[in-house]
Amino acid sequence: MKEKLEEMPSSKEAENSVLGAILLEGEESFDKVSPWIRSNDAFYFDDNKKIWKAIKTLRQSKEAIDLVTVANILKEDGETDIAYYLSGLTDIIATTAHLENHAKIIWEKYVQREARRTSYRMYNISFDKYDKIAPIINNQLKWLEELRDLQPDRLNNLDSMVDEAIKYIKSGENVIKFGMYALDRPAGGMTRKEVTVIGGRPGHGKTTLMINILKSLIEQGYKVMLINREMSNTEMLRKLIVLESENLLYSKIRRGEIEGSEDEIDEIDKKIKEKYKNLIMYDDIRTLQDGIVEVSKHKPDIVIDDYIQLITMNDNKDRRFQIENIMQEYKWIAKKENCSAILISQLNREIERRIDPYPRMSDYAESGVIEQTVENALFIFYGYNFDHENYDMYESEIISCKTRYGVVGGYKVGFAGNRCGFYATREQALNDLKNKDDIEQPRANWLEGD
Repeated sequence: MKEKLEEMPSSKEAENSVLGAILLEGEESFDKVSPWIRSNDAFYFDDNKKIWKAIKTLRQSKEAIDLVTVANILKEDGETDIAYYLSGLTDIIATTAHLENHAKIIWEKYVQREARRTSYRMYNISFDKYDKIAPIINNQLKWLEELRDLQPDRLNNLDSMVDEAIKYIKSGENVIKFGMYALDRPAGGMTRKEVTVIGGRPGHGKTTLMINILKSLIEQGYKVMLINREMSNTEMLRKLIVLESENLLYSKIRRGEIEGSEDEIDEIDKKIKEKYKNLIMYDDIRTLQDGIVEVSKHKPDIVIDDYIQLITMNDNKDRRFQIENIMQEYKWIAKKENCSAILISQLNREIERRIDPYPRMSDYAESGVIEQTVENALFIFYGYNFDHENYDMYESEIISCKTRYGVVGGYKVGFAGNRCGFYATREQALNDLKNKDDIEQPRANWLEGD
């Protein structure tokens, strides 16, 4: 199947009418049609496309638009023949009363052409393997979304944007709370259409922190999508069961030591099935494109991806460029679906070789890309892994290294890994472990998966 340009949708009459009206009436006519015509490619015929480009140049420089000024721009660009074509455009104009309708026709034909070209592309790749098809489909979907957004009725004027901002301020609906003071204090929570990255070294509690955040989001009534790339859904649910229980310990569940706990587990089973009905979990998504498709399908309030270094890309680019693409795609999908994205990231090994083990922005794998892209960059730090004498076993620290709209700093929190829990204080963590045969238990008993 080949694209036949001579058969592509177009209206020379509408194009000539719009250009002729602008040449006669200048800036006023241009401003009427510009919401419909926001790309040079909206014009199908090459001469008209070049004339429109010259008109835009004059408007952007705030110069007068008429036959003389447009002809001058074209001559400077070496388009002498087109300059003589201009006068014929004004001759056909009897009235400008239907100017905006003619501009709409130009836009409609443009959309039809792009839809047809997209269908050609989709047909031509339909014989390729899936790993080649997926990124092309994703790019085409993005392009079609952008094309749809060019409609004037989807453009917000200043009044409507101010009204929307005021609505968000009054209602707070644009802000999503993590549900933990140490996370919410720096920036007031997450913001829809933005990305938060949480980083940490293995064994510092990234997954446990993520589970606690998930629990809080569900309790607030949000729809959450969790993409597990490292752990299975079953293993993640084990942690959730412990967190929701009164007495269960993660180490004992891992070893199958649940005597006397069957009744509690049965109760938790019922509780989780009811409470977490707004949770969507995947553990079989490998590629970035497949994850983006599922987000678009389910439209969650928050998407959590654990973790980004395990995301597979369908290209052979350098990993730094792949991570950049991952971050940009998540920013795009968060904006498109009006959701918030939480991405879990591994840190570089160099942190373990430093005298000062506190994490910093440079510790993110591919740090430059992450630092430039995200709105919030957070770390979870468990010093006990480095130094048993100077760090408390039941205390962790959540560190805010970047927040676009808040403050940076570190906050101590209570930590009981065998209960899969974070707490406001060390004392609360210790109290939760009392009478559970867990005081002074080695962290290695429950470490796996963090």
